[in-house]
Amino acid sequence: MLDDIFGANEIVREEIYREVQKVIKTYMDKYNKKIEYVSQELGTTAGYFRKQIDPNQPDRPLSVDRIIDITRLTHDTRIVEKIAQEVGMLAIPIEKVSASIKDISHLTDIVNMESADVFREVKTDMADKKINADEQRQIIKEIKEAQTALAALENSVKNLNTEE
Repeated sequence: MLDDIFGANEIVREEIYREVQKVIKTYMDKYNKKIEYVSQELGTTAGYFRKQIDPNQPDRPLSVDRIIDITRLTHDTRIVEKIAQEVGMLAIPIEKVSASIKDISHLTDIVNMESADVFREVKTDMADKKINADEQRQIIKEIKEAQTALAALENSVKNLNTEE
């Protein structure tokens, strides 16, 4: 199947596989579990799972279903975030909630504060007409916090109990 698409020496999205391996390793370390136990939780064998998460085993590719299962099991969104990054998108975790007008009002205040933090950070960091690596990381951190707040607001509006 993949042999028709990829050459024998081509590694299929190695960075995604490496992210999967990091997530699995973090999960195993956090809960002091062996790969055999994690594989069982995912409904497969350790041997098959090892091959699935090895980019050099194209006969058993990592599937979207397996990525979703790993993400749900570990509650770690780094794989999905890496995939989103690969295609030039942003992945923001959101919670499904039933929202009220009071919730929306509160979230709007949070969005305003987070947005103000972004602008304040950019203005402060650009005062010297340049941005260093630490400033860049801080700006990106503030932007992600604002985007997360906006995603929470969007989700709450979508789940708002509206009057028909």
